[in-house]
Amino acid sequence: MTALTARAFLSGAILTLGPFAGLSHAAEVVGAIAPQPGMRAAARPALRHGVFKFSSYPAAWTAAQSSSRPILVFATSPNCPHCVRMISDSLRATPVCRFLNESFETVYSDRFEQPELVAKLGVRRFPTTFIVGPDNQVIDVLEGYVDAKTLAARLQTSVAAQQAPTQTR
Repeated sequence: MTALTARAFLSGAILTLGPFAGLSHAAEVVGAIAPQPGMRAAARPALRHGVFKFSSYPAAWTAAQSSSRPILVFATSPNCPHCVRMISDSLRATPVCRFLNESFETVYSDRFEQPELVAKLGVRRFPTTFIVGPDNQVIDVLEGYVDAKTLAARLQTSVAAQQAPTQTR
């Protein structure tokens, strides 16, 4: 899949996904409830695999709108040994995990839990990692297993590319 195809899909997904269409405030999207007197604040939900904040792209995109962070979409399959290895060896490596938590909105996309997203993204290999800017533009696509050192470099490059102002003469 080309970056253009992924970009077109992701743009369309945000504009047309049921309850998320047209909403601009994260509280509206996630259905936040105003605290009631005597109500205790809920603990932050645990990160899936210690890395992933979201299991849906629309929720991550909404968060990216308020945080201005890029989105990392990790497309996986449950019985994929390379996916399991990448989560344990690369994504959960301390420097990578810290950088992801500080700089990205992260989405875990299981091919059986979200078959439409995986199919429309045109994932051919598992794992596939998409880095998408908060403007919904695909910044990078990494197919297959990527070691921690290479992943860290690609993530840093993606963040730098997303944050770099365009220079004109």
